[in-house]
Amino acid sequence: MTMKLEFPLLGLLAARSMTGYDIARWTRVEGKFSGLDRHPSQIYRLLSRMETEGWVSHVVDPRSTAPDAKVYSVTDAGFARLLRWVHSVYSPPRRFQDPEFIGRLRIAAMVDLPRALQLLEEELEARRRQVAENRGRDRGEDHLSEAARPEIDVHALALFADELNAYGEAAIDQWISWLERMHDVITQQLAQRAEQGATEQGTIEQGAAPSKSGSSERTGR
Repeated sequence: MTMKLEFPLLGLLAARSMTGYDIARWTRVEGKFSGLDRHPSQIYRLLSRMETEGWVSHVVDPRSTAPDAKVYSVTDAGFARLLRWVHSVYSPPRRFQDPEFIGRLRIAAMVDLPRALQLLEEELEARRRQVAENRGRDRGEDHLSEAARPEIDVHALALFADELNAYGEAAIDQWISWLERMHDVITQQLAQRAEQGATEQGTIEQGAAPSKSGSSERTGR
């Protein structure tokens, strides 16, 4: 699944205004861990198109010792587009740790925590089902009694296949463990916010309610 680069960029600019150079540096350093490493020329072309579409705008930051810089920010239209993407249907692909999921989760966490929790639940369900369907499957093609050609080392083939399979199982187990931990973290955050909201609402209601003595004085009792 290929994620459009415009959405991570809109997410970056929704959090803080940045120059094109700052964005290119982020994609080069941080983006490489989530499949977003891009050449600077691609970043600048995309920023220009996004500005034409009305999703971002820029102001010029004068520099005394360097060329003036364009500082980009997300417009209301751009933020609305970002929210539509975050809330659009997510279909987990066969490959886990997909860049689109990571991008959606990152942005959902900062704009809509319940949506982030929903994304985690959808991804968890898909990966648990993937493990249930594939763990312990017949792997006879990796364990041959003899090969079609005498040059093939069937013992080395089996050893490599077993190690690779063990690595894959450990990787998806670790991914599921991280998803479960994030699910717990966000669930706790939502519970704390709900409790805080209830406390604040109770305080407001107490402050708005007239006291009995004040009520008696106003009625002449």
